[in-house]
Amino acid sequence: MEDACLDRTEAWKPWITRIVEAGLTGDQQRLELVLLKVIRALRKDAPDLSEQLAALLSQHSANPNALRWKDSGPPPRDGEEGLPLVRAESVDTAMQPVLSENLQRRIGQFVSERRDSQCLLHEGFLPPRSILLTGAPGTGKTMLASWLARELQLPLLSLDLATSISSFLGKTGLNLRRILDYARSRKCALLLDEFDAIAKRRDDSTELGELKRIVNVLLKELEEWPIQSVLVAATNHPELLDPAIRRRFDLVLDLNLPAVAERLAILERSAGRFAAELPPKTLEACAQALDGASGSDLESLMQAAVRHHLANKSPLAKSVVCELHLRWGEKLDGKMIGPLLRTIQNGAQKHFTVRELADIFGKSVSTIQHHLTKEAVDA
Repeated sequence: MEDACLDRTEAWKPWITRIVEAGLTGDQQRLELVLLKVIRALRKDAPDLSEQLAALLSQHSANPNALRWKDSGPPPRDGEEGLPLVRAESVDTAMQPVLSENLQRRIGQFVSERRDSQCLLHEGFLPPRSILLTGAPGTGKTMLASWLARELQLPLLSLDLATSISSFLGKTGLNLRRILDYARSRKCALLLDEFDAIAKRRDDSTELGELKRIVNVLLKELEEWPIQSVLVAATNHPELLDPAIRRRFDLVLDLNLPAVAERLAILERSAGRFAAELPPKTLEACAQALDGASGSDLESLMQAAVRHHLANKSPLAKSVVCELHLRWGEKLDGKMIGPLLRTIQNGAQKHFTVRELADIFGKSVSTIQHHLTKEAVDA
């Protein structure tokens, strides 16, 4: 019996030391991580104690004030300009971006696991705490971050690294640490936009040593990010990121340009109640023609068409076609012009004459007539 007690004491020594050190130094994140390991280690031999510790961890992680030993005060400010380094964003009206089925499923799983954090903690597992969003401009990265914050009922703090980095030079690490400490001390979602500005590859010989050291700070932060909050990073240039950074995120989502089905959904949502005023299949034809457009492009085009329709009392179909050609005419695939023209003319209730279509699309009357009479054989 005595030997067994000594064995248990020896086994507990490392854990006791780490717990006491984290408690005395006020390191909440480290204490949470140590407790998770203890919970899992005790699950088999001391299930009652494991359950008690899990309940405590779950209770205090859900309450941002429970383990806060120090108040971070107001948002940190830039020492030169005196401007806040982070800003609070409103998420009350945030909408979920139109995503592919696969992306919707993965982001839905993230939200589900965050909502079931207590269940995961009771089993000694961390809920997901970080997301990296990559993709071309306009694919919905910022929109997705706002929607996530709304769904998880978290205030959203935002930092545009690309616009802030110039004032950081020489003190980048210090200011970034202040920002991260501020976000860590409260229950929130922190969005780091233009993430590649500070998380570039460390083997890039063109970068300053200061920026390379920042990567090491970020690696540590991602490993120890608090359970109560979510860190979202977004970049248009994932190829510039240090490989070690990408691996530290719990979830990495590559937001591609929308496919036809997503383009149609975005156009319909952007048109709102006015979508019913369009002739049948008009939006489908536009969605087919707008290959390569981003979600932002599509929303901007449709909203401009609706404004033109309302301000000029013109048929909405005509406004849509005019905006489509104005914004996208040079990029239209030649194979798509024929089907688009036939769909417009067949369902547009005589809104267009052949000459009007020729003027809109910058084609001759004979070319337009050829497209309108041609069999729909374009693939």
